[in-house]
Amino acid sequence: MARFWITPAVFAGCLLSFGLVFAASTAAQNAAVPEAVPPAGWTLAFDEPFDRVDLFVQGSGRWEPHYPDGWRTNLGNQELQYYIDPRPNGDAAILAPLHPFLVKDGILGVRAERVPEGALRATGGYRYASGMLTTYRSFSFQYGYVEMRARVPRGRGLWPALWLLAAAKGWPPEIDVMEAYGDQLQTLYVTLHTNESGKHRQAQAKVPVADMSADFHVYGMKWTADEIAWYFDGRRVFTAPTPADMHQRMFLLVNLAVGGTYTGSPDAQTKFPALFEVDWIRVFAAPAEQKATGR
Repeated sequence: MARFWITPAVFAGCLLSFGLVFAASTAAQNAAVPEAVPPAGWTLAFDEPFDRVDLFVQGSGRWEPHYPDGWRTNLGNQELQYYIDPRPNGDAAILAPLHPFLVKDGILGVRAERVPEGALRATGGYRYASGMLTTYRSFSFQYGYVEMRARVPRGRGLWPALWLLAAAKGWPPEIDVMEAYGDQLQTLYVTLHTNESGKHRQAQAKVPVADMSADFHVYGMKWTADEIAWYFDGRRVFTAPTPADMHQRMFLLVNLAVGGTYTGSPDAQTKFPALFEVDWIRVFAAPAEQKATGR
C-alpha cells in the first residue's frame, strides 16, 4: 500500500507510478517456526512503552502528531481523516473534544471518530478525526529490528499501520512494517516501496493470520543492508532484497487512517469511536550499526 505524503504539485505524477511490482524473494513465506528476533547482540535503541504520549513541545519530546510537513491527511490515497494535533494551539478549539490519543494501563489508543457537523470547517471538510504519531523530530535510524505489540480495530474503512519514511524526506522509499484493513482482519499486509530503478515499484505480501482484532499480536520487521524481513508473532512471513534507496536513515510513523483508495469508506457496521491499541514500539540496532542509530 502506498502510504506516503505528497504536495498537490506532485500528486498526479505519483499516481502514474502505482501498480509496478518487482519480484521479491518468497522463500521465507512458508517459514513455520519462530526465530530469535531481535537477534542476539542487537541493542535496544528506541523504547516506547506508552505510559504517556510524549508530544514534541518547545524543542523537547518524542512524537509529532502529523506528517513532517504539517499535512493532516494523505491526498495521494484520498483518505477521509484529519489528523488532530492535541497540543496547545495545535488545532481550533472546537476540535479539542476529538482528542486522538488515549492512554490506559500502559496501552495507547489511537482513536478515530466522526467529526460533528459544526466542526467540519475546522477540519477542512474531513468527516473523520484520527491520530498519527511520527518520530521525525526525535529519532531516525539506518538498519535495525522494529517491533510493535498491538490490536487493530474492526470495521470497513479502518486502516491502522506502522511504517517508515526517509528522514531526508521524499517518497519513495517506504517500509510498511504492518498494515491492516478493518474488514480483512485475517490478512496482514507487509510492503516496501522503492524508486531504485527510477520508477515506483513495490514488493508486498498478503499474509494469512489470526483475527488481528481479537487479541494483541507482535508485528516485526528486520532491516539490514542485504534484506528486509517481516514477522508476525516472531514468525518470519516474508522477505525482500533491500533496495538501493533504502540505505539511509528512516523514521517511524504509527497511525489510524480512515477510508481512501484501498480501504473504501466506512459503512453502517463500522463503529465509532474506533481504537487502534498499541502496547509498545521498540527498535533494536545491529552491533555494527549502533553508532548510526538515533538522531
